[in-house]
Amino acid sequence: MESMKILFFGYWGANDGLSQATINPHLTILTQFEKVEKIIYVSIERREEGGFLVPKNAKIEHRPYSSRKRSRFLSKASDFLSIPFFLKRIIKRESIDLVMCRSSLAGGIGYWAHRLTDVPFTVESFEPHADYMAGLGIWSKYGLSYQLQKYLETCQKKYAIRLMPLTLKAKERLIKEGIDESNISVMPCAVDSKQFSFSEKDRNDIRKGLRLTDRDIVGVYVGKFGGLYLDQEAFRIFQKAFEYFEGFYLILINVQPKTLIEARCKEFDLKADRIMHTSVAHHEVGKYLSASDIAFSFHCPFAYSYAFSPIKNGEYWANGLPVVISPSIGDDSEIIERENLGVVLDKNMDIEWSRVVIPDVNNRTENAQVKAATDYRGVENTREVYKSVLIE
Repeated sequence: MESMKILFFGYWGANDGLSQATINPHLTILTQFEKVEKIIYVSIERREEGGFLVPKNAKIEHRPYSSRKRSRFLSKASDFLSIPFFLKRIIKRESIDLVMCRSSLAGGIGYWAHRLTDVPFTVESFEPHADYMAGLGIWSKYGLSYQLQKYLETCQKKYAIRLMPLTLKAKERLIKEGIDESNISVMPCAVDSKQFSFSEKDRNDIRKGLRLTDRDIVGVYVGKFGGLYLDQEAFRIFQKAFEYFEGFYLILINVQPKTLIEARCKEFDLKADRIMHTSVAHHEVGKYLSASDIAFSFHCPFAYSYAFSPIKNGEYWANGLPVVISPSIGDDSEIIERENLGVVLDKNMDIEWSRVVIPDVNNRTENAQVKAATDYRGVENTREVYKSVLIE
């Protein structure tokens, strides 16, 4: 069997939560193919790190690209002007056969590397990022950021040998745009079900540390507020959860400033002593999911949210948690509604709390949510997509 050398390019730092959740599992899957001789993983590091949390495997070699510039403009300019040549050197020296890019941001740089070397490239987690940013008012459609990213997404659609959007809805949109269906594979983020499976020990340990009783209902939210995510609307939902459930407790896991959380809690009159705000390593998240009874998933619904596939939903499901989710989020909102895996907020971002079914702790390892994690976020789908790409 002819062996292959792959350059896997991610747009975030190796220790970033997105890399930990969406890149590391995929690197591990790729190493399991006999045909794959070597994977050189390139991450973009924008801060000093004491070490990198990259899968330990003889086939994986991590080569971080340092992009620590004083201003965001200089940093982004460096990304698009310097990294393609950094990748070109690796491709030439290592005789790389295929470049695999994670996200359409990475794909834009991967496209330039392709033009410099003629080595084929793929883009997984391909999304209409430029339209995300414009649709949410973060970028102007007349600004340089939008125009450049939109152009590079068009180039990816034309030159990538495989686009791997996260949702069926995104695939359908690409086909309508004229992209050959054979060049599109739906590949949601793979979730390690074992890592996020329910643990009674973790549940008891965390809840004991928080001085919670068995009767307390715990909600958990892993994610940010603002931008692509709900902000005030999310805290309004939390406020109503405190009103509906007697003994409600909230766990917030993100890296946002405590001052923001404190301000929101004061704005919505939430009990500070019933809220835990923390930031933990990705491999620690499962413990807090086990301690919880309800999970929240708060992406903003808008014209382009059809392409969203939040990794957190798969992690929540793997732990057996019902999910309270925004409407029109990728395929997930429909899956949750259709298979009764939680509750979808209505168009007013409100919820009928009586529909939230608290799972039986004794059944958390084999309920409908756990099955959904395997069906919709299992590693087998990712493995099959990679298999077809490697054969091609």
